[in-house]
Amino acid sequence: MTHDDLWWQTLHDGPLMLALFDADDRLLHANAAYRQAWGLDALSSPRWAELVEAARAAGIGPVDPPERRSRMAQRGYEQAWRDGRRLWWVEQRTPRGDLAMTGVDISALAGPRPLTGQLLSAQRGRELLQALLADPRAWPLSVATLPATADPAELLSRIRGEDGCMRLDDGRLLLMLPATGPAQAAALGRRLGVVTLTEAIWGETAAALLLRA
Repeated sequence: MTHDDLWWQTLHDGPLMLALFDADDRLLHANAAYRQAWGLDALSSPRWAELVEAARAAGIGPVDPPERRSRMAQRGYEQAWRDGRRLWWVEQRTPRGDLAMTGVDISALAGPRPLTGQLLSAQRGRELLQALLADPRAWPLSVATLPATADPAELLSRIRGEDGCMRLDDGRLLLMLPATGPAQAAALGRRLGVVTLTEAIWGETAAALLLRA
């Protein structure tokens, strides 16, 4: 494999989200990371408005509706996504009007973590969990679930200062336990009365971890 081959394979299979739209806002090319983020198969070439609407209907993509496409030569902006990630996008117009997009996950650079004592909504909790997953200092990382009938006020009064607590969409409570291996998580779980314990896997997203929890 040549250096050029390695370079292009890295762009195609790497974590950066890359896409090129034509002047009429139809997708021309996109790498695997971009297609996965938007729920596209390998052959889809939707227009921008179609892509956004399909993502909204599927419950994926950005939390807030994306802005209309800019005619500026270049711009950058941050987006919060429903899976808990915070993404930074750079858009560049080519001389013939095509639009090149590059996205990168900046979850680890997110703002200060919520203080103990706060029961986070599902969206805020996913954002915190994604930030922990992207932060090497939070590893090993475990999550624990409690039934919907658990008293959040009592739970919040008993967890550690570095732990986070969120309400899942199905009503259960989920604890985020940074810098906590399986043995320590199990001991905490017995004390707090948790139902399930799940150890995070390096490289997975908050959405993937929540599916296993």
